[in-house]
Amino acid sequence: MNTLTRKFKIGAAIINDPSPQADLDEVQRILTQQFPMLRHTRIYIEDGVLNDTATEITYDYPLIPVKVKG
Repeated sequence: MNTLTRKFKIGAAIINDPSPQADLDEVQRILTQQFPMLRHTRIYIEDGVLNDTATEITYDYPLIPVKVKG
């Protein structure tokens, strides 16, 4: 039986799943160590998009726009 490979899109970067057995909340905790801007975002299982061959699913993290005073 084939399992789907998870990938995470953060801005322009595509990140391979750091812990394939973990749920999305745990993966977010892991990715937050490298990408602190993910602390203020949330993804759900329904947010995943299958690729054309249905072998991998990609989750796109919505990033909060940068604010500047000026």
